[in-house]
Amino acid sequence: MNSTSFSIDADSFRRILTRNVALPLGVGVLGVVLFVGLIGYLLYVLNWVEHTDQVIARSNESLRQSVECESSFRGFLLSGEEEFLEGYRETAPRLLAGLQALRDLIHDNPVQSERLARIEAAQVRWLKMTEALIDARRANQDVSAFIREKQGKRQMDEVRQGFVALVGTEEQLRNERSERANRAVVLIIGLLVVMQLGGSGALAIFGRRELIGLSTHYNRILEQQSRFTEQLQAQAWLREGQSLLAEQLIGQQTPALIGRAVLDFLAGYLEVAVGALYVREGEGRLRRVADYGFAPGQQAREQVFEDGASLLGQVLRSREARVMEGLPPSYLRVNSGLGDTDPLTVILSPTRSDGQVNGVIELAFLRPLSPRDRQLLEAVAESLGTSIEAARYRQRLHDMLTETQQLNEELQVQQEELRVANEELEDQARVIRDSQANLETQQAELEQTNEQLSEKTRRLEDQRDLLDERNHALDQARRELEARAEELQRASRYKSEFLANMSHELRTPLNSSLILSKLLAENRKGNLDPQQVHYAELINKSGNELLRLISDILDISKVEAGRLEVHPEDTDVAQLVDGLRALFQPQADDKGLAFDVQVEPDAPARLYTDGQRAGQILRNLLSNAVKFTASGRIGLKVRAASGGIAFEVSDSGIGISDEQMGIIFEPFRQVDGTTNRRFGGTGLGLSISRNLAEMLGGSITVQSQPGCGSCFTLWLPSNCLAGEPLPSIAQVQPAEGVRAVAPAASASGLQDDRQRPVDARHCVLVIENDPKFARDLYELAHELGHRCLVAGNAEEGLRLAREQGPDAVLLDMRLPDESGLAVLQTLKEDPVTRHLPVHVLSVDDRTGPALQLGAIGHARKPATRDQLREVFARLEDKLTQKVKHVLVVEGDASQRDSIAQLVSDEDIQVSAVASGTEALERLRGGTFDCMIIDLALPDMRGNELLERMAAEALGNFPPVIVYTARQLSPREEEELLRHSRSIIIKGACSPERLLDEVTLFLHKVESSLSSDRQRMLQSARNRDRVFEERTVLVVDDDVRNIFALISALDEKGAQVVTARNGQEALQKLEENPQIDLVLMDVMMPVMDGFEATRRIRQDPRWSRLPIIAVTAKAMKDDQEQCMGAGASDYLAKPIDLERLFSLIRVWLPKLDRF
Repeated sequence: MNSTSFSIDADSFRRILTRNVALPLGVGVLGVVLFVGLIGYLLYVLNWVEHTDQVIARSNESLRQSVECESSFRGFLLSGEEEFLEGYRETAPRLLAGLQALRDLIHDNPVQSERLARIEAAQVRWLKMTEALIDARRANQDVSAFIREKQGKRQMDEVRQGFVALVGTEEQLRNERSERANRAVVLIIGLLVVMQLGGSGALAIFGRRELIGLSTHYNRILEQQSRFTEQLQAQAWLREGQSLLAEQLIGQQTPALIGRAVLDFLAGYLEVAVGALYVREGEGRLRRVADYGFAPGQQAREQVFEDGASLLGQVLRSREARVMEGLPPSYLRVNSGLGDTDPLTVILSPTRSDGQVNGVIELAFLRPLSPRDRQLLEAVAESLGTSIEAARYRQRLHDMLTETQQLNEELQVQQEELRVANEELEDQARVIRDSQANLETQQAELEQTNEQLSEKTRRLEDQRDLLDERNHALDQARRELEARAEELQRASRYKSEFLANMSHELRTPLNSSLILSKLLAENRKGNLDPQQVHYAELINKSGNELLRLISDILDISKVEAGRLEVHPEDTDVAQLVDGLRALFQPQADDKGLAFDVQVEPDAPARLYTDGQRAGQILRNLLSNAVKFTASGRIGLKVRAASGGIAFEVSDSGIGISDEQMGIIFEPFRQVDGTTNRRFGGTGLGLSISRNLAEMLGGSITVQSQPGCGSCFTLWLPSNCLAGEPLPSIAQVQPAEGVRAVAPAASASGLQDDRQRPVDARHCVLVIENDPKFARDLYELAHELGHRCLVAGNAEEGLRLAREQGPDAVLLDMRLPDESGLAVLQTLKEDPVTRHLPVHVLSVDDRTGPALQLGAIGHARKPATRDQLREVFARLEDKLTQKVKHVLVVEGDASQRDSIAQLVSDEDIQVSAVASGTEALERLRGGTFDCMIIDLALPDMRGNELLERMAAEALGNFPPVIVYTARQLSPREEEELLRHSRSIIIKGACSPERLLDEVTLFLHKVESSLSSDRQRMLQSARNRDRVFEERTVLVVDDDVRNIFALISALDEKGAQVVTARNGQEALQKLEENPQIDLVLMDVMMPVMDGFEATRRIRQDPRWSRLPIIAVTAKAMKDDQEQCMGAGASDYLAKPIDLERLFSLIRVWLPKLDRF
């Protein structure tokens, strides 16, 4: 390529490039070489400097060690005590080793090596001399002459001077090397700067002209390339616009949607200010289908234009785009939120499809149009016309499809009406057939109706084409069936109301009987003799049997009416079996029966069924097995069956004959139905069980021989919703003979020492669900000489604690049926077991709650063998401790004496002090099992005493009971509870509570206390702190229930307000705003419980007041109605007092601890 001012060819370009690249590169390479050399030299010097530093450091260290030897030696000479020689003996070998290491460092310097040899020789002479003097001093010889002659000092001065000279020489060498390095750095950097300046100057002088020419040449090439790039960018912009527009048009089904999409795109891509799309309709008219940027006044303008009218019609006729510029001010206004202005350009462009114009797009711009804008608009008009035509085709196709679907749907509706009518007839016929058992008086009429319906159904199937006649017949049949259905509904409603009212009328008097008999049987005041208590227990037992009879009647009624609901869930088979074993093992033991539970390895581990109903069936079968077996065995076997699981309940009882086999599943029928029968019961259990099994998709079969026993098999599918046909169950022959009673085992299957003679020191109860860990504890207990009982769940553990009377308990916190803390609380609330020392085992930290409930210690799992030994040792200490020590810290002398008199006993030694200082001295000097403190002490506050006890980390930090007359704030209470186990506010009942807490932490056997103290403890437990100073409103129209509830709540310490109906309850709430909870009966005169509950919830003051609804109807929708009315919880009559008290504890607001 040639130029008038400069020309260049490939060879010249390469020479220029080579010269202008090679020269800087050469200078750079030379600079790098110099830098590398400089760095290498500096590293060399640095190594020598580091070597010198090591020599100096080692010399100083050797000098320090030498001085340390001299000091230790002089101390020994002066005192004669061997402890001064310890430093000498330790330092001397290190000194000689350090001199050897120093010799290795300076072996390359003869002068320094010679100096070091002199130092080492002097040091060795001094060491030999000191050895001789040490021996002389040990022999008590006089060494004062040596000290006066200062011979050792002269030798040490020689050593010190030698080290000073050695270090000085090394420092001088280091300085010389540093100076040489500095001179080399300055020289090399200066040389490099000169080379860089020289090379740069030569490059600037010789290459400037060639580079300027080269730059001019390439600028010209770049200008040509820029013009070409602009053309490519314009084409790319045009293609990108077409591509984006195509993306916008994808999926738009109507011209309006297409128009909005195109206008939105052009507004963003071409900065269109105002736009509109007009689509051609029949007869050549244009209709506006989309607009963009219109002002409110423009929206109301004409939307339809005739052919040839206005510029739109002209563009439509001419098929050519029209651009208008220089528009008058009043032509069009472009508005925004900030202002308005006139457009500069307006373009009207026709849209085409297959050569036919089908619309016009009108756009207004605030700028002039460029050529590329017009090219894009032309392309947009083509694409837009095609899309509009496609939308029209789609619309026509959609209309045709809609019409076709409408015709099809009408046909399907007619067919569906026919099918629904047939199904309704079939369903109604089935309902009628199912109701025949309960409506025997209407059986003939219903059978006739069924025959008519069947005949009409067959006639309708044969004459489907006669639609009008069929519909008329169906309407007539439907009216008749609706009348029959209404009769059935009325009958069912009457039956439901009867059952509900019967339940209410039976449960209401039964409720008061059960509550009062339970209160009498508990004999909390101790004013009944054993025979009277036995009478009360018989009354309560009979009432519960009557309650079960009522429940059975309601259950069989629900089953027969099809209103009993099934709630399938994931059910654990092992947990179900363990619950049955824990429930029936005590019953079998009471009758002397062997109870064998066997789970086959192939049995499914889980079922999807209603676990509650399945358990009810098995409980009925096992209960019958226990009832009808006087001796021998009962058994439960679980195995896999085709498509499910089989539960076999076998016994060696009276058996069933073939004649009686057909009637045992009928309601109210028993094998022995005579008046002198030996076995009680209603005969409803097997009937309910069979119906429940069918509801779960299973079945019950039986094999039996009179006098040999029976075997009932319950088969259940793995999934009760699978709807598979029921398989046949393999028949199992009843067991023959009586099997020997197996050795006693826990619920976890682990053998323990229940049958072992009491020949050990102590008996330890282990409540642990992990069989391996329980086995370890069992073996360790035997190793330490203890009997060991093992329980795998909470229920069995509590039973063994009450029946077997162990001496101590090891309790796991995670049990399958209940938490460990709940078990601990139950043990400590039971007078029979509260004295037992309980040690807690848990994988997580439960120290605080467990200790507050009375545990003696806590251990984390997994625990080592030594840690478990410490646990047993702690239990052994508690069991062997004869005298318990209590520390009383009380500033008031009379209070101090009364507390000491209250808690003292033959095996309890009380130490009473008046100040916190005395208490700390006692704690430092002795061990206490419990500590009672007042907060108001003469020298310090009680919480300050607790903090000082914690800060001093006293080894003996006993359980602390705060006994004070101060009312505490929540913050103070929280701070005190960090160090104390209980807080008691002095008051009327506080001595009883204090005695209760002290006996808990001292593990005192309650039966060993005096009768007066036992009565105090019983009084303290009868009054629940949750109920103290709480007011409960009891709303019931039955005076018997009111009396029973008042008696029960009054013993707990609650104040009771009563009302006879809902209206009176609202008045009582107005009169007594301090009411904390409401027990609301549902069925009452004047205003029932539902309405009263709704009225209470409407008042904002009582929106959060706990309301427990009480009903005796026991129907399936009672709970939903109660909760829907606004009740907080639900309780069915007759009321279980323990459940009532539990619900009240849950719903009563929390009190400050007192």
